[in-house]
Amino acid sequence: MNYSPKFDRNLSKNSFADNNADVLKVVLLYAAFSGLYILVSDELLHWFLSSDPELLTYASIAKGYVFILVTSALLFGLIRRLLRQNLADIKVREEAYRILTEQSPAIIYQATVNNDHQAIFISSQVNELGYSVQEWIDQPGLWRELIHPDDVQRVLAEVEAAIKNNTALSIEYRLKNKQGEWRYFHDKARIVNDSEGNPLYQQGMLLDITARKLTEIELKIAAIAFESTDGVFITDASKIILRVNSAFTKITGYSAAEAIGKTHALINSDRQDKHFYASMWDSIDHAGAWEGEVWAQRKGGEIYPARLIVSSVKNADGAVTHYVASLTDITASKAASDEIKNLAFFDPLTKLPNRRLLMDRLKQALASSIRSGNKGAVLFLDLDHFKTLNDTLGHDIGDLLLQQVAERLTHCVRVGDTVARIGGDEFVVLLEDLSPEAIEAAAQAEIVSNKILHAVSQQYQLGQHSYRSAASIGAVLFSNHDIGIEELLKQADIAMYQAKDSGRNSLRFFDPKMQEAINIRAALENELRLAIEHNQFELHYQTQVDNNNQLIGTEALVRWVHPERGLIPPFDFIPLAEETGLILPIGHWVLETACAQLKLWQQGQQTKEISLSVNVSAKQLQQMDFVAQVEQMIISHGIDPAFLKLELTESTLLEDVEGIIAKMVALRKLGVRFELDDFGTGYSSLQYLKKLPLNQLKIDQSFVFDITTDSNNRTLIRTIIAMAHSLDLKVIAEGVETHEQLEFLKHNGCDHYQGYLFSKPAPVKDLKLF
Repeated sequence: MNYSPKFDRNLSKNSFADNNADVLKVVLLYAAFSGLYILVSDELLHWFLSSDPELLTYASIAKGYVFILVTSALLFGLIRRLLRQNLADIKVREEAYRILTEQSPAIIYQATVNNDHQAIFISSQVNELGYSVQEWIDQPGLWRELIHPDDVQRVLAEVEAAIKNNTALSIEYRLKNKQGEWRYFHDKARIVNDSEGNPLYQQGMLLDITARKLTEIELKIAAIAFESTDGVFITDASKIILRVNSAFTKITGYSAAEAIGKTHALINSDRQDKHFYASMWDSIDHAGAWEGEVWAQRKGGEIYPARLIVSSVKNADGAVTHYVASLTDITASKAASDEIKNLAFFDPLTKLPNRRLLMDRLKQALASSIRSGNKGAVLFLDLDHFKTLNDTLGHDIGDLLLQQVAERLTHCVRVGDTVARIGGDEFVVLLEDLSPEAIEAAAQAEIVSNKILHAVSQQYQLGQHSYRSAASIGAVLFSNHDIGIEELLKQADIAMYQAKDSGRNSLRFFDPKMQEAINIRAALENELRLAIEHNQFELHYQTQVDNNNQLIGTEALVRWVHPERGLIPPFDFIPLAEETGLILPIGHWVLETACAQLKLWQQGQQTKEISLSVNVSAKQLQQMDFVAQVEQMIISHGIDPAFLKLELTESTLLEDVEGIIAKMVALRKLGVRFELDDFGTGYSSLQYLKKLPLNQLKIDQSFVFDITTDSNNRTLIRTIIAMAHSLDLKVIAEGVETHEQLEFLKHNGCDHYQGYLFSKPAPVKDLKLF
């Protein structure tokens, strides 16, 4: 297949003139030869053969054939000569065209004008697209497939318009090369028509303009970037401003006319001295760029924080020709950054360091202690009865107290020490650089602690309320070989609780024995959770009798049947259960099990009137649905609630007395009876005692124990009994172990009794009711 370009319509005028001359020569030569041949041949034939007419006839015929042969040979030679000459001319022109197309940077092509636009001819420059000439010509529609999807409709429309209107084509679009990259091309072509004006083919050139287009795009981007929100200014090598953008004017207040011709010092403030700027330019000269925060000054004199980026521009010889600087006003972002820092490291209420910042400073303090050998101290402070203040006067008042306490604590320590609030009403004071001697360091920490206790205990004015507070402080010393930060805080926390247990408003240093007790407590808590999971509890029952020694009821007492340690009494785990909230599932199980047992007794003829007392904790009573829980148990077990007695301790009444009374009244309506346990050891407020819907008071065994030897206890018991009877309440004494105790109680009007004198607590299977 010949892929040479078409030349039939591109011959020069000289070529046509040469061809016409050759044709004229042939015609004249043929005419001369023919005329001469006719004249000469006829004369010769008549000259020699006139005597023989027949032979003359044959000779005339032969003459005609000879004429045909000779003229045909002549014509053949002449035409062959013309063809050779034309072919040589075509080859010369083809070679010239080939050299032209190969040397051209553009892709020269000829293509059909149908829908496929198939290439008839294409120059070797098409290899730059990754395709060979053969591939391009053999694949109809390839050109169309390689046009960018965003360009294809526009390109095809313009090509069709050029064909239809017989106009030149000049268009830019993108083609994808074989590697999948998009290249920009300028397509310049014309439509070649036949003699009748019909389009034959499209002839043109594709010039790769990718570099130019990318440069244009970069220039557009640069122009947009120059007019960005960042202030941009360009200086010469002498740092004289040559150009600024509109953002520069907006940020600094200087117009372009005011800035051009000045140096960068135009925007400098006195917040940074000449040494700062000297160091900055030294960095630019050596590294080619500098970036950092500066304090800049606006035209009006306002100083503001800015981010400055300066880069040097060098020529081919490495000499600086210009400097390009970008200026960003970071007033808002710096304020936001400072706010984020405050939120991250400081307590928003008191503005003191928070736990995160405290941990960091503790880490630094420990490292400093290693270097100096000096000891430090951590004081863990907790406000006494802060919850009561919140509950009575409200959280707004509580916040005021915390703010004032924070201010007093700050005044009690040195500048280098740290006061932090780590949550609620808990503060930590970090004292550094104390004496290297433990005793002296402890004395120094004690002095600061006493100062704090005194300051905190002074009167506060919280809005319209005058208030006095107190604090408990736990202290622990640390030095270069001490334990980690978390353990340090843990020990201080333990010491603080020891201070609370000792009467509050006091200081206690950490005791390692306390830590051991805490570890044992933590292990016990884990075991207690397992006990709840695996149902390791059982109820023991202790009988209660009247003055005639007749059984009137029992008290349900929970026991923990430990798989390894055996039977664990309630005083070893109930306080822990109260603190951890585990008393809720335990208390629910006790009440549920007791109701089930009461149902069994009520089904027996001899046991149907035995009452059953069940201890209920304060946390159980504080549950919103406690009444509903008890009611559900009564219904589900089908018991007579008149024989169910719930025992409350005086400590139950310390919080939300009105709410507890409401729940008691609701349960009394169901038929449940109430008994106040351990009476005389706790709250004992007569004001609330008369409001409580009680049926019975229980005298604590601590009064009964030495009733025969302690006159004060005897007086107290008489008073309790008399008071209870005056309130129409029955009285039961617990811990009765001797006949002497029993006689005294009977003589003074006690109604019911419970203790080892009658029976020890026992499982139901071992309980002797009759």
